[in-house]
Amino acid sequence: MFSDLKPSNLLTFIDVHKLVSEASRLLNSGCESPLIAENQLKKLTMGANFLKLDADIVEFFGNFGKMEFVDIIEYYFVTVIKWMLRFEEFQKLDRNLQMTLLNSIWHVFMKFHKCSATAMFRKANQNSRPFQRVIRNVCMDFEKAKMDTTWMSDYPHQYVGIYMKSQAIHEEDVIELIEKLNPTDVELTFMFAQTCFQYAGNRFQGEIMNITDRFQQILANDLHKYYTVEMRNPRYLKRIADLMKVNNTIQAIGHAEKQIDTDIFYRGPSGKAVLNGN
Repeated sequence: MFSDLKPSNLLTFIDVHKLVSEASRLLNSGCESPLIAENQLKKLTMGANFLKLDADIVEFFGNFGKMEFVDIIEYYFVTVIKWMLRFEEFQKLDRNLQMTLLNSIWHVFMKFHKCSATAMFRKANQNSRPFQRVIRNVCMDFEKAKMDTTWMSDYPHQYVGIYMKSQAIHEEDVIELIEKLNPTDVELTFMFAQTCFQYAGNRFQGEIMNITDRFQQILANDLHKYYTVEMRNPRYLKRIADLMKVNNTIQAIGHAEKQIDTDIFYRGPSGKAVLNGN
């Protein structure tokens, strides 16, 4: 997407050997500590430390380049592994299926977390700005942060900036929906899991879809108990519809982003990047 017509002009290598080794170590070790809860949704919720955000101590990116990008990838990949290990049904899968699921959902998880954490940040910080996004536990202001894009693209910096801002615009719908919904930790955990499992099932079909459908059914049953027993709300269908509206919007973003490249810029006859409309 970001490379020149002659890819040899821009080769960026990111060594993930240590990350894969850490993934194997975590999967071999299993869940960090036993969780005592009445069902699997509650266990996932207890392990969802990523939902906690102290808006008063959020730092801001001054510069963002390859090192910061790799750090974010490593954080979310490891976080997803630790979180999924709280799910007993995931622990029962063989290693190949576990890795297939993890490799397919970590970036969906990251996108959802960026939206949910940003919604929390806005709720706690009335002075937040539209192009501020919370990634991991750090805030990026796309209008102020100095971003090095030379390692990822041969397009001019302003073109890559337009591309990245266009992604942020699509995320705005999800952020606003989450702000309006104001979900509990249990609801938000269900939303994360359902979005990730649905994405993986749709992507791979077959055995993976059968597995993720079963995962979703287990969590849906647990959510039913949460509403009817704990919340004493047997008429929760409208609430479920609102949760699914957020998740469907997240899914739609992925489809929309596939068109962004041709909408924003294209290669001219000489191979030089040209901004659409110019």
